[in-house]
Amino acid sequence: MLALYSFYEWVQEIEDPELAAKKTRAIYKAKGYPDSWIEKRMRGIEVREVLTDEWQKRGVKEGREYAILTAEISQATLKD
Repeated sequence: MLALYSFYEWVQEIEDPELAAKKTRAIYKAKGYPDSWIEKRMRGIEVREVLTDEWQKRGVKEGREYAILTAEISQATLKD
């Protein structure tokens, strides 16, 4: 079972995003996902963040189409 974040942990992760990435990796590992899947998933998250930041800079608003595009990117990233 996943423990809830403490306020202290949350602040630490804001100050050092790598802590959040390490925690996410540990959670996936604990759930039994293979390392190759975890790396693909983490890479997909990173790529999606860069892409959605760019969309926002260009004025794209979050909504149904935005969700569909990000879901497609995630699915394509995790395909073998």
